[in-house]
Amino acid sequence: MKSIFSFFVFLILFSCSKSSEMEPQTYLNKQEIEDFKYSVSRYVGKLAKKATHETKFEKRFDSEYQNQAQNMELIFYYINPKTEEHFFALSKIAPSLKLKKTATVGKLKKDSQGAIIQYEEIFRTWKMEEPELLEKTKLLFAKSIKGEDLTKYYTQNSQPEFYIEFPDEFTYFDTKKRKWVTQNELSIE
Repeated sequence: MKSIFSFFVFLILFSCSKSSEMEPQTYLNKQEIEDFKYSVSRYVGKLAKKATHETKFEKRFDSEYQNQAQNMELIFYYINPKTEEHFFALSKIAPSLKLKKTATVGKLKKDSQGAIIQYEEIFRTWKMEEPELLEKTKLLFAKSIKGEDLTKYYTQNSQPEFYIEFPDEFTYFDTKKRKWVTQNELSIE
């Protein structure tokens, strides 16, 4: 009986530690979370009014991207100790009659000064109500940090469930341009 109890205690502690390794607060304090959101807002967010992908880093757009960052939530975060890649999952409100959100999951590397030197968005989800979004994003985030294949969660493979909107058979993330593009080279905002 005692060994069964010990086994259940171990399972609870193990599941909590696995979950906490994806919690932003494990790696970042409150200010660092805000700084991180702002550092990726020009990629994850919409283009600022009158900005282009070539001009979006100009100072005149700072306040617009700060506002966008404040409206994002860093829901999952993980730093791979071997590769030093920072994995993130950010959610933001999506246009809808009901309150729905989308999540963007990506990874990046920083130089010794903290500047982003590599950036890639692994996927963007369909818009969902928050409980469903958190559940599905947690599943996909855990698979992403392990490097697992996500193609069975792409729309064309996951029916009738909806998980990943991008990438799909027409859209991919261009790591050189650091934006979503279609086969026609039209960017996705």
